[in-house]
Formats: sequence, C-alpha cells, structure tokens
Amino acid sequence: MKRMIVLLLTLGLIFTGIPALAETASSGVSYSGTVAYHATRSITAPFGGTMADYSLKAGDAVKTGDAMFTLSTTKVYAPFDGTVHGVQAQPGDEAATVSDRFGALLYMEPTGKYTVSATTANAYKSDSNNNENRYLNEGETVYLRSSDDNDRTGVGVITTVDGRNFTVEVKEGNLNVEDTVSVYRDMKYTNAGHIASYAKVQRAASSAIKAEGSVLKCLVTEGQNVKRGDLLLETVTGTLDGLKGVSDTITAPEEGTIVSVTKASGAAINQNDVLATYYTQDDLWIQFTVDESDLDTIVAGMKAKVTFDALTTRDALEGSVVSVASIPGETGGSSKYMAYVKVSDTATLRDGMTVSVYLQ
Repeated sequence: MKRMIVLLLTLGLIFTGIPALAETASSGVSYSGTVAYHATRSITAPFGGTMADYSLKAGDAVKTGDAMFTLSTTKVYAPFDGTVHGVQAQPGDEAATVSDRFGALLYMEPTGKYTVSATTANAYKSDSNNNENRYLNEGETVYLRSSDDNDRTGVGVITTVDGRNFTVEVKEGNLNVEDTVSVYRDMKYTNAGHIASYAKVQRAASSAIKAEGSVLKCLVTEGQNVKRGDLLLETVTGTLDGLKGVSDTITAPEEGTIVSVTKASGAAINQNDVLATYYTQDDLWIQFTVDESDLDTIVAGMKAKVTFDALTTRDALEGSVVSVASIPGETGGSSKYMAYVKVSDTATLRDGMTVSVYLQ
C-alpha cells in the first residue's frame, strides 16, 4: 500500500509540471534588448534674436505648451512725448516693405505741436563777441511772446543750435501758427535776455518711426499719447510665416523628452536654427541583436512579447518585429545584426530600459 501511495504522488508531481514546461516552450526564443528612440524631432527658431537664459536640459520631460525658450527682440521706443498717428505696421509685416510704401511704420506728432526757427543775429548786443546771448545751448528753456499781441506767449526748449541759428520746440502757451515772436532767456522778457526777433511759429513736423526686420508686435494704436521711452514696436530678424506675429516665447508643440539643447544663453540665433531635439513616447521601440545564424528565422511582422528585466511585476508588452538591419553592428566571429520591435503600448517605456524579447 505504501509503495502505491508513493507512486501516485510521484506521477502527480510529474503531471503537475507539464503545463509549466509547455508554457516555457511556447514563449519562443528570447533575446536581450534595450528601449531606444528611433527618431528625434527638432525645435527651431521661428525668427532670429538672442537666446535668453533658460533652465531646460537633456532628459527633461515637456508637455504641450510648456515654455522652452525666449528670444529677445529689437525694441523701438518713443523718441519724445507725443501722439501716435499713421500706424501702418501690423504683426508679421516686413518693416522695410511697409516703410517703402508708407514712409514709416508709424508717425509721432510731438506734444509740443509748434516749432520756432530763429537766429541770434538780432539778439541784444549781438555785435559784441563777449555777449552771452550769442551762445546758446541745446536743452535750454526759453520764453516767447507774439510781436502782435503781448498776451500770446509760450515756453519752449532749444532743440538744435547751428552757429547763430537755432530751433525751439514750443512746450506750452497760446501762440498760433504763423505768429511772429521774439525769444527771450527770461520769463520777464527783458531786453538783456532778448535773443531773437521776427521768428515764425510753425507747426512741428511729425517724426517717421522706422525699424528693420519683421514686426513681431505693434504696441500702440492710432491717436495714443505716449511718453518718451514708451515701447512702440518689437521687431525680429527673418520673415514671419503667414504674415502674422508670434510670441517671443517658444513652447513645446507636443509632449516629449529633451535629447539635446544646442544653443547657449546669450547666443545669437538665426531664423530656423535648431534650438533643441526631443522624442515622443511613440518614437520609442525595442532594439536587440541577433546572430547571423538567426537571420532566416526572424522576419518583419513576427510576433513578440517584451518583459522588463528590472521591473518583473510589470505585465509583458505585445509587439511585432519591425525590421532587421542589413548592415552588421558587430564583427569578430559571427556577425551581429540589430533587430527592432514596436510594441502596442509605449506609455511605460523609458529610453535605456533593459528588456527581454520573446519571439513567437
């Protein structure tokens, strides 16, 4: 009876192990492989500029819309206080084309709408070489009074001096265009401060605002009052596609992992320069080497199962052989060829992971 029990137990153990043996056999030939990206994609500069400081580095993961880089622009500022008019520039325009057609990107009328062109030829004691009224300074404040009506006065600033000739920009007052005025250095209009007579009040000419490159942003509108130093326009080098402005911040077009960053902070950037490369999860596959003796048995389309060597609790991934290289990657003894498997789900893959590939 004891012998019978032992025999039955032995047979039971043998038959219990048969399914495990069958499963191992059905898993097919295995190869050691790694996860790798088979393609990279480029982030290029939409226009030229200077690379601002950034923190992005190889290995960083980015999501769609994440800020990656900022390119500095050429900024055009208001040269004086005034009113904007004749705005012709639109984001995306080539600055030279607009200026050639309209004379400028926009115009500015100075806050002091009047100017006076005068000479010190009739200044008080103008014949005396030692008379200080013969020597004027740009930026000096002067006082004007109409020759026809003493109640019409103004205050201005000397903007240019050329020998005895000078120009005044009228900042305030009630003078009229075409008024004939006298110009004084003091607000009491004394003879000692008299520096010019018979000067004509004229309407101040508008200034043409020009720039180079393409217009990225126009920050002012028709009739807007601005102060000296206010930002009017931003331009960039290169031609903007589709005649439309873009942001100076370059964002990630899709989710991915950065492979390389090619430009340093402060570098001069040309339009279409490659700033970085990256890959997406869909660009990942499995690569493994096969001996030349296996070339006749491994073909594109062959089913494969992929397991993770270090993460043994993860489920195996299903896939198929995409291709086998035509050129060997290793020599010495039998040649080795690289083969590639694409799996149906790449969400859990990372570049460099070690895996086992079972061909079926």
